[in-house]
Amino acid sequence: MTVQAQPKSSISYDSTVYGTAPGLDIKAFRIVEDWNGRPASAWSVQRIGRLQSKIEKHTYNIYHNNRYGKHNLSKLIPGHVLIQFANETFGYDGWKMDVIDVEARECQLFTAVNNDDNTDTDDVKYTVVAEAQVKVTLKDGTNTQCGGLGRITLPSKGECYNRSRKEAVGDALKKALLSFEKIILDYETKITNNYYVDGLYGSKKRKPRTLSIYSQCLIVSRLLSNWRILKILISNR
Repeated sequence: MTVQAQPKSSISYDSTVYGTAPGLDIKAFRIVEDWNGRPASAWSVQRIGRLQSKIEKHTYNIYHNNRYGKHNLSKLIPGHVLIQFANETFGYDGWKMDVIDVEARECQLFTAVNNDDNTDTDDVKYTVVAEAQVKVTLKDGTNTQCGGLGRITLPSKGECYNRSRKEAVGDALKKALLSFEKIILDYETKITNNYYVDGLYGSKKRKPRTLSIYSQCLIVSRLLSNWRILKILISNR
């Protein structure tokens, strides 16, 4: 029988020293935890699992249909379907999308010549390529950020810009929602390898909540009062 030892991480932040530039006090800064690419709570782990289950059920027939071939899932599954799955899984107020950046990167002009009925007409069209960065954040702080592309060809230059930017944002949103699967897979691998030294869901070990002396005295006095009332009721029977 072969016994395989569990790998352990040697990462430690106990001796880490933080410093600031001259004239600044590090105590004046507030520590903010960024849960990018990592679940912030057990709730997000459970809900992301539900989201992946819905996606797999919807895409089962897509991947088993020969006419689609080997394509990226973000190109095959409609955006409104993913949004519906996210609303059903996280709740309508359980997630949000932020557009970090959207910009038209390229605009090309070309002329297509149509020869119909011996009549030459020039059809001028524009092709605009846009890029967008979208951040999806769950209500517990878990977030992911992805980029998307949009490419539109139309006779109207202004319409090209608008639709290409919209398509880029939609593509980035789909990729962000689909990227939650990779977050969970990486998270499970890191747990198995004992990667986290700061706890599974927090960078600081939270101390158990303790009541103040006033609250403790108030609770004791109420218990004694209830006990006296109970004794009086028993003695009057």
